[in-house]
Amino acid sequence: MDVVWPAPGTVLSLRYRLVTQLSSGGMSQVWRAEDELLGRPVAIKLPTSSAEVVKQAFTEARTTARLSHPHIAAVHDYGETKRPDGSLAPFVVMELLDGPSLAARLADGPLGWPEAARIGAQLAEGLAAAHTRQVVHRDVKPGNVMLTPGGVRILDFGISAMVGAPDDDDTGATFGTPAYVAPERLDGKPAEPATDVYGLGVVLFEMVTGDPPYPVDTWEELAAARATGPGALPESLPPDLRALIERCLDVSPDRRPSAAEVRDGLAAFAGAAATAPPQPRSFTSGRAPAHTVAMRPSGRRPWAARAGVVAALLAAAAVAIAIGASPEREEAAPPPPSASPTPAETVAPTTSPPSPEAPDDIGEAVDRVTSEVEAGQAAGTIRPDVALDLLNLLRPLDRADPAEIPGRVEQLQEKVRTRVGEGGLTEEQADVLQARLAELAAA
Repeated sequence: MDVVWPAPGTVLSLRYRLVTQLSSGGMSQVWRAEDELLGRPVAIKLPTSSAEVVKQAFTEARTTARLSHPHIAAVHDYGETKRPDGSLAPFVVMELLDGPSLAARLADGPLGWPEAARIGAQLAEGLAAAHTRQVVHRDVKPGNVMLTPGGVRILDFGISAMVGAPDDDDTGATFGTPAYVAPERLDGKPAEPATDVYGLGVVLFEMVTGDPPYPVDTWEELAAARATGPGALPESLPPDLRALIERCLDVSPDRRPSAAEVRDGLAAFAGAAATAPPQPRSFTSGRAPAHTVAMRPSGRRPWAARAGVVAALLAAAAVAIAIGASPEREEAAPPPPSASPTPAETVAPTTSPPSPEAPDDIGEAVDRVTSEVEAGQAAGTIRPDVALDLLNLLRPLDRADPAEIPGRVEQLQEKVRTRVGEGGLTEEQADVLQARLAELAAA
């Protein structure tokens, strides 16, 4: 009688007890499990048994463990166990996340562009952090993006590579999903951050339209779709946001923006929409058709050549990113936020913690913290993407159950400590925010 493995109740390494299977793909299964040593729930990723996948599992664990960042899912452990047939089964232990994947969210239809910009900014921030550590994800897609109460988390670095690493895969096995693969990967070029930016552009496109530029499942379908050209972005998008997405999808990696540039641009759009959403406006693009296709070079991968995959999407002209205005503070009306404030525009931040004047209620305390964040962004003492991250956690607090406030405030305080360590805000501004958060906790 064949033994079903893995199954609920299976214990890995005398420590991790499998509870229920969460998902299953072509290369791995993900299980909810209990870490019986530390008494906490975790997620266990069990790849298949091939030698190559064993190597990938270890690489994923080593790579992700070095990427400690709020928008990257944490890896806790790596282990190896034996199946009943004696074969080796590697596994990766990850934090168990609460929330749907972006793919599940998009199953309900496209998002409004302000929400897409907010999610995209956090996704771009996580990718920028990985690129700073010389790591290229290479599989950016909605299924690898989780939407948690604490913000976006990037999953699955299973086919990641270090920047500059040679790409010696002639089979396409580690090329990810056809609809999200950057054109240069088909040519076997070394790993580069621009590949992730292309995937980010596809995800942005899908968030605002409901489908990727080429909604396909196979390489053959991709070849046929590229021959007729991609779908179109909605005319209702702000022109500069359209331009930013098109730049991400440029056929040339050298002409794509960096993940950090995309983060700052999207954070500006999301921040503007949160304070004063711009009215939709019509415009004439004036750009060459997006479906212009480059001829396939003869040196392409054999499997890619057979599928007839060709690089697509013409470069769009770079357009300055529009940034909306912040609400007024009680003390003074700051100028509109700018990605790079000039000296004349800079508003001096509060340099010492505010006086311990108790707020009247939670709503007032939330407003005080919110005002400090918005003023810090305007003054340039809080990076736009960091301000957006904090505001997304702050705004729901005035409607939260009072019993939940201390835990939420503690999460914000930890985020401030993390961000100041990353250079996302000044130490002086962090002191001010921590003082305001202490008032909120006491309200």
